[in-house]
Amino acid sequence: MEEKPVKGGTKVLDLDRARSHKKGLSAQELRALAQKSGSQLIESILNAEDPRAVVHSLSPQDFYWIIKKVGEEDSLALLELGRHEQWQHVMDLELWERDRLDLDQAFKWLSCLHRAHPPSLARWLFTKAQHLAYLFFYKSIDVEIRPGDEAYELPDGFFTFDGVFYVRAKDPEQQQTLYEILRAMADVDYELYQSFLTTLSGVLPAELEEEMFRLRGVRLAEVGFLPFDEAMEIYSGLPLNAISPEEKGEVVELDQDEEEIRAIVPVTPLYQTPQDNMLMKVASKATDRVFLERLQLEFAGLCNQILSADGLRVEDFEVLVETCKRAAAYLNLALTELAGQDLSIAERVVRNHSLLRIFRVGFGLALKVKWEAERWIKESWFLEQGLDFSFWGDKWGGILASILEARPRYFVIETGQSKDFEHPQELRDAWETSAHVRVLDSLLRGIAARHRLDPEMLKGPEALFHPLLLNLWAVSLLGLEPQIRPLTLDEARRFLEGLREGEKAPPYSMDQGGEAFVEFFITQAGDGAEKETLSAALATIWDEFRDEYANVEAGDLDPRYSKFVLIKPSP
Repeated sequence: MEEKPVKGGTKVLDLDRARSHKKGLSAQELRALAQKSGSQLIESILNAEDPRAVVHSLSPQDFYWIIKKVGEEDSLALLELGRHEQWQHVMDLELWERDRLDLDQAFKWLSCLHRAHPPSLARWLFTKAQHLAYLFFYKSIDVEIRPGDEAYELPDGFFTFDGVFYVRAKDPEQQQTLYEILRAMADVDYELYQSFLTTLSGVLPAELEEEMFRLRGVRLAEVGFLPFDEAMEIYSGLPLNAISPEEKGEVVELDQDEEEIRAIVPVTPLYQTPQDNMLMKVASKATDRVFLERLQLEFAGLCNQILSADGLRVEDFEVLVETCKRAAAYLNLALTELAGQDLSIAERVVRNHSLLRIFRVGFGLALKVKWEAERWIKESWFLEQGLDFSFWGDKWGGILASILEARPRYFVIETGQSKDFEHPQELRDAWETSAHVRVLDSLLRGIAARHRLDPEMLKGPEALFHPLLLNLWAVSLLGLEPQIRPLTLDEARRFLEGLREGEKAPPYSMDQGGEAFVEFFITQAGDGAEKETLSAALATIWDEFRDEYANVEAGDLDPRYSKFVLIKPSP
């Protein structure tokens, strides 16, 4: 699909090659269809007044999404109604493992298409899918040609329809299915079937596969599936000032009639986006049909480019949904940073800039957090000690590990899973956590150099940073030799009792302890420390410690369950 440059950095999408098709669903009906479950989709389409017109009205991308949502085995009725262009898009996405045709996948899909509509598959293999037919059957069958007036003894497994062309599947388990597909091809056009088998031996598989891969790349590039090296541009972040709401950037504008546009504009991807997303809020307000269809087309292209950059193998429908969520998340992040909650500003941003550029700005915000963490972590004290991110606890360790993934993500403590950055608050949380861990790591380096550190404090997969601080503070409060070591049970009880002096019953607030705890380690950090950041980190640790032990009586302390204070087990 060609793009014509026009004034103002805008592009007009040339839809001259877009297909015409029977009138099917309206845009509203297509959006409603995209939000249905798999079983509801099948029911809605098959119960329509003209199911074939409904399926034909789908863009190839929407057709593919529906097939993945319904499942291959349950979508035979949809495949039967589909156009060959829609079939081709499915095959382009399903049959390839990098630059090689996956024969197992090809057999699976040809089997599905044959069960859906044998004559239509035969005609497709003779015409638009000739390359696929030649390469697949060259690698899948043996062919022997014998004159019909003589008797020949051929090895077991060969079959013939005419006594001239004898065929055998190289994989015996595929024999029956291949027999049925070839039978359908012979029934549709016997002369073409003969010509096909006659010329099969002349196939040059390497050259044919290379040409098929090239043509596939051309077709997929038209809808945003770029070659891997080009697709990776999407993860090249841009600074926030790369976009201005008022300045016109390079965007795609649609400039054709409704029917031609609908032939290529996919609906499904955009409507997998949460309704509270800024892009969806802008889209829901849009009264300009052409603008909305531009968003649908661009968003689908953005998702396709992400799929290309991530490897372009869609195992199930959830992969497609997660791709949409990633695209929507970084768009929301960038739009919220640029516009706050002002939809009028967000709309100007979307009208003036491509979704690809907005996505790259959002991803660039996440990259800044990652780069900040990478600057110090390579020389961090905890890594020098052979510790991993779990040393910093579930929340901080999870956030830090997620930030430092190849593509930075945000860790959600409630679910224990990471997700793409979506809201500015998540960026701030990640930035703050990185800063807190950095100053605490520096503090630990300093106190470990000045005070003897018992190796027991760093042993085992459950080693945490909290006891290094609280145990040192405990021995200091108890008037013992300052060193970082496990406490005895008696020392731990006296430590807690001292913090609760004057309090008679739980929950214990230990109000005076927090200020003393922070001041003790600010002094330990010495000059040059980032005292404001360190104070905030220490205050957070104190709050967690107080909450953990607020309802624990000193006499009930158990070394096995003491998370923040390391206690020696009783002999």
